[in-house]
Amino acid sequence: MKTYHIFAIKKNIYNTYKNKEYSLYKILFNLYNLNKEDINYGLTLYNQICYPINKKIVEEYLEFTNYRKGKNKYMISDTKNIAVLIIKPSNIIYKSNIINKDITYILNNYYKYLFICNFKEKDYKWLNNIE
Repeated sequence: MKTYHIFAIKKNIYNTYKNKEYSLYKILFNLYNLNKEDINYGLTLYNQICYPINKKIVEEYLEFTNYRKGKNKYMISDTKNIAVLIIKPSNIIYKSNIINKDITYILNNYYKYLFICNFKEKDYKWLNNIE
């Protein structure tokens, strides 16, 4: 199962990096791997780039889906795939073998400028560009 991190990117950052995805990915990768000693710097940088995730609003969007709410996460399983969605204040963690079109639709309704990264496989893209 692959692990994706989904970030709500501020509009001005989106305008700067919409065609420079690798540069944004590297910034987020470095934040993700930041030493605990540098947490204040990381928070300052994160707040310049991203909006915090509003868990309540995302949960409202998920309320009418096939995702079942568990303790601090949402799960869906069918014959083809199992997916887990964990909503954190800094990002949304999506664990699945494939990126489900329904979840991209729901999340794009939540916020327009979402950037998805798989740090392990060095994969990244704007969520609104996934078909």
